[in-house]
Amino acid sequence: MKSFRRRIHDLYANLRSAVRLYPKIESAPANSKDVTVIPLIEAGSEEISCELEARLNNQTAMSTLIRWPTVNLYRVQNATIVGDQANVFTSDGRWLRVCPSLDYLPLKKVRQPIYLGANRLNMPLFHLSGRDHENHGHFLFQHMPRWLAAQKKMQELNPDFKILVAKGHLKWQSRYLTRTGGAADQMIECGDGTTRCNDLYYIPQLRGKHDCLSRPQDYRAMNEYFHRPQAKTGPALFLSRKDAPNRYLLNEDEAVAEVEKVFGSCRSIQLSKTPLDEQIALISAAPVVVGPLGQALATALFARNSVYINLDGGHGPDSWGDAFRDIANICGNQGLSLYSKTPRTADGSFLFPRVDLHARLENVKRLIQ
Repeated sequence: MKSFRRRIHDLYANLRSAVRLYPKIESAPANSKDVTVIPLIEAGSEEISCELEARLNNQTAMSTLIRWPTVNLYRVQNATIVGDQANVFTSDGRWLRVCPSLDYLPLKKVRQPIYLGANRLNMPLFHLSGRDHENHGHFLFQHMPRWLAAQKKMQELNPDFKILVAKGHLKWQSRYLTRTGGAADQMIECGDGTTRCNDLYYIPQLRGKHDCLSRPQDYRAMNEYFHRPQAKTGPALFLSRKDAPNRYLLNEDEAVAEVEKVFGSCRSIQLSKTPLDEQIALISAAPVVVGPLGQALATALFARNSVYINLDGGHGPDSWGDAFRDIANICGNQGLSLYSKTPRTADGSFLFPRVDLHARLENVKRLIQ
């Protein structure tokens, strides 16, 4: 249920939108008197090999070129942040829009500050909220790299900073942050109204506007933090989506049975019911991990020397299917996508024909032996 503050901010945004009083945009913050621009990341690119998928599709070579832009760390004094996505406004009321994810946010939906009764946080804050913060896959792929890229610089600039995360998500996001150098008492939640902050540090996402992923080195750093080296003695894992709100594999039980036939013992798990430590242990020991397209495949960040198989509807390719495959390859696994060649439903669900799935899994097994 929406809080009173959020309802008021939504009403205020709707009223301003009705008369076209949209927020003014600050896209060149170097010109703002309260913003200091700190160079952080130079633009670059890296080619990621997709060898297993290439061999499966009888291609001589296949790779992904991951590019990232030049990224700055912005120190914003006398800032205002609004909502659980923590949109940042400068002291003159301009919306700081330097992150590629914000280009898709319509101006009429941007909640604007209500200064009367605003909260105040009088400590240096590192901003780690933003669009799609509530999804584990987006948080790991697009927000955690912001933290890893800026962590050392933040220690140099102000070691007493707090990490600002989205309201209602501290419990699970802190599990990732404490494994990557953050302290439990260092994290606080933003509100769903307006908050004034005298010293805010903000870094946009390290990716292009139309890209899913940022610098591969940040994912490898996460893998170093998360992976638990051990022998591949566990069963194959199937990452269930039965607890998801949409994009189901409609014959999931049949798919699990086929994975078991091809690869031996198979354990199906729902990540929502599996503690993070257990997830890491199971993933680290699994020789093969299979799952329908979705955030559970982000567990490739925990794995090394495994085979990661993404199942999806349609004929492919799919940008997020490619992203999950690429993460697996970046972290030292063999990743690939198998497309059902059957249509997706309106909510993204699909059926993977059992005979076809069995034959293609057998091909994968032959290639990895």
